Amino acid sequence: MSVAVAVAAPARPRAAPRTVRRPAPIPPRRPAHLRVVRPAVRHRRLLRPTVLAALATTVLLLALVVVNVMLAQSQLTIDELNGRVDAAQRSYQQALLARAEAASPSQIIVRANQLGLVAPGQPPVAVPVPASPAPTGSSTVGTQVP
Repeated sequence: MSVAVAVAAPARPRAAPRTVRRPAPIPPRRPAHLRVVRPAVRHRRLLRPTVLAALATTVLLLALVVVNVMLAQSQLTIDELNGRVDAAQRSYQQALLARAEAASPSQIIVRANQLGLVAPGQPPVAVPVPASPAPTGSSTVGTQVP
């Protein structure tokens, strides 16, 4: 016969008993006229950046107006100078025209007649000049040759 030997399994350590969590006690109901007041939201946090943005925008717009005025004044100065340049160019063109008219052969003949000059009857003849001896030395400076 065989003898059965019962082997006992090793004993497990017992876990600590679980504590039952109870829900937090419900506070007694407060009367309707009482309530928890939360701190007021500060508007100062939004007010300061808004004021700074408005101030920066105003300064920027004023700077743009100043630049625009300066540009307009510069444009007026440029227009005035362009007018002066145009007048000077007209005066110069008129002076060139007067000079060209005065230098024309017909005007030269008229002016010569006014001065009593007349055209020669025959063409001019080249007259030879006899050669004179060339002066020598430094003593000739400032002397006239006959």
